[in-house]
Amino acid sequence: PRSNPNCIMKFAAALVATFSTASAFMAPSNNKNVALTQLYARQPIMAGNWKMNPSTEADALNLANGFVALLNEMEDTCAVEEKDGCTEVVLFPPFPFISKVKDIVGKSGITVGAQQVYYEDKGAFTGSVAASMVKSVGCEYVLCGHSERRTLFSDSDTNINAKVKKTLEFGMKPILCIGETKDEFDLDITKEVCAMQVSKDLAGVSKEDMANVVIAYEPVWAIGTGLVCEADKANEVHKFIRTILAKMYDDEVAENTRIQYGGSVTPESVDGLMAQSDIDGCLVGGASLFADKFARIVNFQPEA
Repeated sequence: PRSNPNCIMKFAAALVATFSTASAFMAPSNNKNVALTQLYARQPIMAGNWKMNPSTEADALNLANGFVALLNEMEDTCAVEEKDGCTEVVLFPPFPFISKVKDIVGKSGITVGAQQVYYEDKGAFTGSVAASMVKSVGCEYVLCGHSERRTLFSDSDTNINAKVKKTLEFGMKPILCIGETKDEFDLDITKEVCAMQVSKDLAGVSKEDMANVVIAYEPVWAIGTGLVCEADKANEVHKFIRTILAKMYDDEVAENTRIQYGGSVTPESVDGLMAQSDIDGCLVGGASLFADKFARIVNFQPEA
């Protein structure tokens, strides 16, 4: 049966009212590569979404090689396996480039992911890619619910929820993208939209599985526009998302889930974003297509 949108929005509004008095999470950290007030030392995660770029395999491999070379020159960079004090880095190349990009970046501890999957295992679904396929070529992450998939390809919350669960079923980690459009932002219903999307897209996902879920808050009006949500405003939304998770699961899940910010992130804006208490990384689009810019973003220096 179809969900009633009016009922869902009322439910989301009720969630907002319930959580409006929730206290903010705060905890200090002294590591310069970790946001200064990250709660429970959540490991930062920076992800580069190449979208439908670059144009050729040769260009993709050049970009991967250039990025790795720059990281190897930066003394603060270390492999993902050395978790303490390190930033996890994930690249999302287009499907045809995944395997060869992985061969290049994997030696530096960088992982790769798929920009999307279909929720069926196999069959007559021309143009679709199954979770088992991207798993077999080394993907560890899958983007689910990116705004471009929602708007351009009509990806519904029901389908996104199925993709999140399918990704987890195959032992990969979903990065669930949520966020409001410009119209919704102007109507001041950002929290209602985020509450609705989180509640619907994580339906049926267990507390245990939440250890492998990353959430990316991406205000749609800031993606590819050059506009950036102010760091403190983005942090308020991240805190609110944690109150939703606490209601759906418990405080432990809320405190331990990593939440990225996405939306025209640049080398100039990353330090301010990563100084916030509840921003655990960034999902980067355009800047990830430039090795020097993305390397600087990965090696953020949070402002005091």
